[in-house]
Parts: sequence; structure tokens; C-alpha cells
Amino acid sequence: MHSAIDFTGAGDAPGRAGGPPAERATEPVTEPIAEPFTSAVPAPPRWLGSFGDRLFSTDPKRRIRLVQTAIAIAITLSSLGVMQYIAWAGYAPWRLVVPWTLVALSGYAGFFMAIRTGWSERCTDPSLTVAQMVYALGCCASGYALAGPMRGTMFPLAMVVLMFGMFALTPRQMLAISVFAVVLFGTVMVAMCRLQPQTFGVDVELGHFLMLAAMMPAMSVLAAQLSRLRARLKSQARSLTEALKQNQVLATRDDLTGLVNRRLMCELLEKEQQRAARHGTGFCVAVLDLDHFKRVNDTHGHAAGDAVLKAVALEGARALRGTDTLGRWGGEEFVLLMPGTSLQAASEVTERLRRALEHLLVPAGDSVVMLTVSAGVAEYRPGEAGATVVERADRALYQAKGQGRNRVVAG
Repeated sequence: MHSAIDFTGAGDAPGRAGGPPAERATEPVTEPIAEPFTSAVPAPPRWLGSFGDRLFSTDPKRRIRLVQTAIAIAITLSSLGVMQYIAWAGYAPWRLVVPWTLVALSGYAGFFMAIRTGWSERCTDPSLTVAQMVYALGCCASGYALAGPMRGTMFPLAMVVLMFGMFALTPRQMLAISVFAVVLFGTVMVAMCRLQPQTFGVDVELGHFLMLAAMMPAMSVLAAQLSRLRARLKSQARSLTEALKQNQVLATRDDLTGLVNRRLMCELLEKEQQRAARHGTGFCVAVLDLDHFKRVNDTHGHAAGDAVLKAVALEGARALRGTDTLGRWGGEEFVLLMPGTSLQAASEVTERLRRALEHLLVPAGDSVVMLTVSAGVAEYRPGEAGATVVERADRALYQAKGQGRNRVVAG
């Protein structure tokens, strides 16, 4: 049969953690690390100001996609410039170059608007990378047919398009795009050999095709290597994020109870004091100490004492309001921060917690530990430091102990 041992009687006051408040804790930054491709995309220059915000949006993800598309448009403009020179030099007819130019420009304007309006977010790939690459390769292939003797200028532009996708596509997608490019250019070469054999010689086109077919697999291999690098960086980023989260927990949480530790509580007190100074709001602090806790350790051992501290933390989570924060101050002493609370309301909250702990039974081997708590409550005064509020609550705690323990005293 279990026997109940009451540690609520008279006796020596337990030793209490003292010393100055810990230095302010610094919470680690755990911002997500972007993929290599997206992090490499430059932001619009600051001098664009509000115009840049209207053009590229203020949504971070959409902004990155729009900047990516703007770079693709710049690449397209370079190919358009080359084609205008070819037409000016007399190697391509203006009657075909002008419609080709308008189609190329309108297509990329459509991509930009689809991303800017958010329509592309309905798609699996909100950046429309594959669609943009297919469209650009189509423009390059048709430009190859128009350029005549200058058609070789389209190959570097096609390579730039493929390189552009290497940083965003998977190896399988890159292989599919490469095969598409080979088939597309091969089809155009065969068609032009039949339509204009005097300009598009079979021997020359075969050489062009073999060069293109040899370069495409190389692009796919490079894309696979980049994909592995991206996957490795993602894995490292996730590991780093988890490590930072773990470090944050270790720096701000008590290992035993899971409550906020003294360092974080000091920081929360400082923030609450600053908020009160800015907005004229108030807050209250309660300092709680388990009565005769030393007897638990002496009678049942430190394992039982740890179990009691854990039970207090769990009961505090159930008894307190969502806005309140209970932290372990040191040893068997706890601090309760109650933002936006008057002294009377804070005393009632603390009293509710005291009553809940008074009825708490903690198993300790063949026995059950019953415990009580004494508490002192203090309300913030304008211009007062957070540490001073804690000191006044601590003095009220001593008054509670002097009056017989197991009670709440407002200071």
C-alpha cells in the first residue's frame, strides 16, 4: 500500500537560487536557405523604388520568378538584336523577321504577365521554366530557318537557353528538353534542306546536327551534377536549420522541465518592460517557490525531486492562461510572467496555480509526494526595470513564507 508523505509542514526554508540575472539571450536566426538557383537571382536595383515594386511585385517568391523571367527576356532581346542585324545585312527577309520578332516579344510578355498576375501559381511550376525554354528554343529554331547563311548564330543562343534551365530543372527534365531541342533543330534542318538546298547544304546541316546532338548529352550530364549539388545543399540547409533550432531550444529552455529558462525569461521581461514603456500597458510577475523541496530530495532522492519539478511544469501548463509564461528561475524556484494583467487579476491567476499544485500528487517509489507552493506577486510600475519587478515579487515571496507558506502575497 502506498503511503502519503506530506511535505507541507514547518521546517527550514529551502535553499534558493540567487545571483544576478543572466545576460540577455540571443536567439539564433533560422531563416530558410533558398535553392542555389533562386538565391543567385539578383534583386531589382533599389533605384527602381516603387516602380520596381509595381513591376516585380513585393511578394518575395513572385519577385524572384519575375526577375528570372526578366533575365530570360534580356537573353531573348539579344537574339532579336542579332536577327535584326541579319535582316539589315540582307541575309534574312524583313517581311519574315518582323513577325518573328513580334511573336517572340509577345510570347515573353505573356509569360511575364502570367507570373506577375499570379496565374502561373496554379501550375506545378509557377516559374513556367519548362514552358519558357520550349518557347525560346522554338524561337531559336525558327530563327535558324530565317537566318540563312548566318544561321550558326542561333546555336550559341540555344545553348544559353539550355544553360538557363540547368539551374532549375531536374536531370530528367533537362534530358527531355535536350532531346526536344535535337529533334526540333533536326526537323528544321531537314525541312530547310528540302526547301532551300542551295543555302542549306546537306553536308553542312549534317555537321550542325552532329554538333548539336553531341552537345545535348553533355548539357544533361552537367544538369545532373548541378542537381546533385542542389540536393546536397538542400540537405545541408535542412541539417543546419535543425541544428539551429536545437541550439535555440538548448539556449532558451530548461532541460528538465521544458519551461523557458532564466536567460529567456530575463529577455521576455525586458521586452515586456519595453512594450509597457511604449504603449503604457502593464504586466505582473510572480515568483514561486516549492515549500520544503529539500525534504523531497533528502527523503526520496533527486530522481523524485526531478519528477516533482516536471509535474509542476505540466500542471502550470494546464492551470495558466495562454498569454502567461512560466519559467524555471533556478532550483525549485519559478517565475510567472503575466502580460497585460492587473495586480488583482495576477494574484487570482497565481492563487489558482497554487491551489492546483496543492492537490498535486507525485508518485515517488512506494510513496506519494504532496507539495505546496508559496508565491509573491508584483505589478510593473512605470519606468521600472523588469529585474526590479522580480525583486519586489521576491520580497513578497519571503513575506508569504514568513506568514506560514502555502499562500500568495501581493507586494
